[in-house]
Amino acid sequence: MSETTNEITADLATMRGALPLRKLQLIGIMGTPEAPRALLRTSAGQIRTVGMGDTLPQGTVVAISDSAVILHGGVRERVLTMPATPRAQAAA
Repeated sequence: MSETTNEITADLATMRGALPLRKLQLIGIMGTPEAPRALLRTSAGQIRTVGMGDTLPQGTVVAISDSAVILHGGVRERVLTMPATPRAQAAA
């Protein structure tokens, strides 16, 4: 089975500076409302798929919405949001 990459994803994948490379980034949300999963890019360049309760050095995944992941580590919460697309940046 062959899938094509949508235009926005292809543009972002080849755009310099689209993602800060030195920190954890949310790059996608998938799954179902009952079992959401998130695609993260680590500062080391690894791609990880995580779900509720998974633990990372930055914290434990406590929530996944349509556009964000919340990690809880110690007394801090960290919110990872989807990067803005070039079209959304142009409209802002």
